[in-house]
Amino acid sequence: MRIAAFLALAALAAVQLRIALQEQAEYSDAGASAAMIAMLRSPFLLVWHGKRLHLLEGEVAQAEALYRRALVHNSLYIPAWLGLAELRNDRGKKAEAAAILDHVDGLSAGINRWRWDKALLTYQLGRTDILARDLAWIVANIPGQRQDALKMAFSLWPEPAVLRDHIGRDNIIHLFHHAARTGKVEAALAFWPEVEKLGVDNYRPEVLVFLNSLIQHDRLAEAAAIWRTYFNGESLLANGDFDKEPTNTAFDWRISAPKGSSWRIEAADDGKGRAMRLHFSGTDNLGYQHLTQIVPLAPGRKYRLIGKYKTDKLTTDQRPYLEVIGFQCPMAPVRSAGVAASQPWTALSLPFEVPADCRAVVVRVRRDPSTHLDNLLAGDLWLKEMAIEKTGEIHAAPVVVQ
Repeated sequence: MRIAAFLALAALAAVQLRIALQEQAEYSDAGASAAMIAMLRSPFLLVWHGKRLHLLEGEVAQAEALYRRALVHNSLYIPAWLGLAELRNDRGKKAEAAAILDHVDGLSAGINRWRWDKALLTYQLGRTDILARDLAWIVANIPGQRQDALKMAFSLWPEPAVLRDHIGRDNIIHLFHHAARTGKVEAALAFWPEVEKLGVDNYRPEVLVFLNSLIQHDRLAEAAAIWRTYFNGESLLANGDFDKEPTNTAFDWRISAPKGSSWRIEAADDGKGRAMRLHFSGTDNLGYQHLTQIVPLAPGRKYRLIGKYKTDKLTTDQRPYLEVIGFQCPMAPVRSAGVAASQPWTALSLPFEVPADCRAVVVRVRRDPSTHLDNLLAGDLWLKEMAIEKTGEIHAAPVVVQ
C-alpha cells in the first residue's frame, strides 16, 4: 500500500510538473503568448493583458487594441473604458481622455464597483468636479475604501468648510472621525458643532476618539468641557464606584493586566456596591502602574482623593499604593503609604494640590519592584467608592479687617 501510494503521488507530481512547464513555455514564448491573447474573448483578461502591455511593456498600440476588443465583447465594461482613458491621457490626448471619463461617469452612476479606480483616474485628469462626487460616494457607500477616499479628500481640500462642501454634510461623521483619528484636531473641532446637532449619544465611540485626540494634542480645556457635558458631569473622578466597565479612553479608567496580574469588577463583599479587584499571581516582580485615570481639575486648588480599599495576603516588602501626579505638567508626585498585607475595608484619604500651571492630574495604583530575594508579588487588592473632593485654594485671598 505504501508503494502504491508513493507511485500515485509521483504520477500526480509528474502531471503537475508537465502542466507548469507548459504554462511557463507559453508565457515565456512571445509567439505563444500572442497567439493565446488573440484567442481571448473575456473582457477581464483582455483588460488585464492590456494593462500589462501599457504599464509594464510600453506597448501602447497593442494595449489600445485589447481595450477596444474588450469593449466589442462588452460595451459597458468600465475597466476597459478606464484603461482607454488612461492610455489617451498618457499619450497627451487629454481632451479625448476627458470625453471618455464623462462617458464612464454616466455608466458608473450608482455603481460601487470600480469607483475607486475611476476616482484615481479622475484625480490624474484633474477633474475635481467628478472626483468630489466619487469620493463622497465612496465615503458614504464603500467602507473598504473609505479611509483611502478620506485621505485623498483631506489632502485635496485641507480647509474644513471646503472639505465639507465637497464631501457633503451627510458624510460629516466620517469626516469628523477621520480628522480625530489622524490627529487633525482643528478640522475635528470645526466639524464638532454639527456632530453635536446629530446627537452625541448616537456617536459615542467616535466622540471618545475625538476626546483622546484633544488630550494627546494638549487641548485639555475643550476635551474636559465635552466630557463633563456628555459623559461625566456628576463627579470629578469618573466611574469611581466601578458601576461600569472601564472604557480605557478619554477621562475614564484605563487598565491593563501585565504578566503576573489580572483584574475584574465584582460585588463588594460587604454588600455595598461594586469593587475593582486587582489580583497578583506571585509569578513576577511587578513594576505596576496599570490602573490609571486622567482627571481634569482646576489649577491652583486643593483636593483630596478618597475611597476605600481592602487587601488579602499581599506579599513582599513592596506593596501597592495610590499616587497622584501631574498630567502634561510638572507636579511633585503625592503618594499614599503602601497598603498592609491583609486588612479589611479601610478608608483612604490622600490630600494633594494642583499647581497653577496644571490642568489635569493622573490618579493611579502603583507598586515598585522589590530588590529582595522574595520579590514575587502575590495577593489581592480591592478598591471601591473612589472620588476626588475639592478642599480649597492654594493661595487664599487675605481677609481684610475693617
